[in-house]
Amino acid sequence: MNGKKRILLTGATGYIGSELLKELMINEQYEVAVVVRDSNKKQEFLDKNLVVVVYSAHDLEQFEFNIRQFNPNIVIHLAAYSTSADDSTAITQLIESNIIFTSHLLVALIHCNVKLFINTGSFSEYHFSREYRSPTYFYSATKSSAHYMIEYFAKKDNFLYINAILYTVYGKKGKTKKIIDYALESLNAIEPIAMSDGFQKFDFIHIKDVVHFYIKVIENFQNFRTSQIDYDVGTGQCISIREMVKILELITDKKANIKWGIYKNRSVDTLEACAQITLTKKELDYETTISLEDGLKQYLLEREKL
Repeated sequence: MNGKKRILLTGATGYIGSELLKELMINEQYEVAVVVRDSNKKQEFLDKNLVVVVYSAHDLEQFEFNIRQFNPNIVIHLAAYSTSADDSTAITQLIESNIIFTSHLLVALIHCNVKLFINTGSFSEYHFSREYRSPTYFYSATKSSAHYMIEYFAKKDNFLYINAILYTVYGKKGKTKKIIDYALESLNAIEPIAMSDGFQKFDFIHIKDVVHFYIKVIENFQNFRTSQIDYDVGTGQCISIREMVKILELITDKKANIKWGIYKNRSVDTLEACAQITLTKKELDYETTISLEDGLKQYLLEREKL
C-alpha cells in the first residue's frame, strides 16, 4: 500500500491514543486505521484521512474482514477498560474489553502481514516486585492475561511483540481526574482537598514522552535486538505525592490546601512504583526528555488554554 507503514491503532479516542493519533497523522509515511467499539464514534474520524474499523462482538466476520482488508504490519494496542473495582459489573466490563476484545483482535490479525505488535501494560501488574507478575487489581490481572495471549500469537505467527509497561502518565486533562489534577485544585483552595497520606511514590511521565516512545519503536523496531517482551516506560525516578505538591507550590507560588490522610491506603494499593529503564534505554534506544518540573509547567499552560 504505497510502501507506507500500515498502522492499526486501538484506543484512538482515549487519553494517550488521541495524542498518539495526532502524531501518526502528520507523518505521510504512515497509513493509519483505528478500531472503534461504538459505531457512533466513527463520526469523529470522518474528516481525517484514515480507515475506521468498527468492532462488534455480534459481527466478528465483518470485523475480521475489515482488519484483513487493511492488512496492518504494525499494531499499537492501547484500548482497555481500567478500574480498581472488582464487583460483578466491573469484572464483566474488564473481561469484555481487556480479554475478549484483545482475543478477537488477535484472531483477526492471523492472516495479516503483522511485523510488530505493541501492547500497553501497567505497573500495577507488578505489585510486590518488578521481577515477577503480581496483579494489584483485577484490572491488572486482565492486562497480564492479555499479555500471555499476545505472546502466544506472536510466537505462533512470528511477529515482534513489545509490551510497554506505563507508569504514572500526566500532562493532559482527561475524562477522569488524576492525582495531579487534585493537587492543582488544592492550590489556594478555600476548602481543603481530601487526599491520602501522600507518601506513596510514583514515576510521573509526561504524555509527550509516552507518545515519543511509541513513535520511536515503530520507526526503529527493525534495528532492535530485544532480550525480553516487557519494557518499562517511565523516567526511572520516583517521587512522593507530597514532593510533587511542593514542586507545584514552587512553580505557581501558591499554597496547597490539602487534608492529608483522609483516604486510607488499601492493602492492595501500590505504595511505590518506579520504572526500571536500563533495558528500555539500551535495547530500544529510548529515554524521557521532559522533567517533572517542566512537564507540570507545560500542563499548567495547557489547562489555562481550556
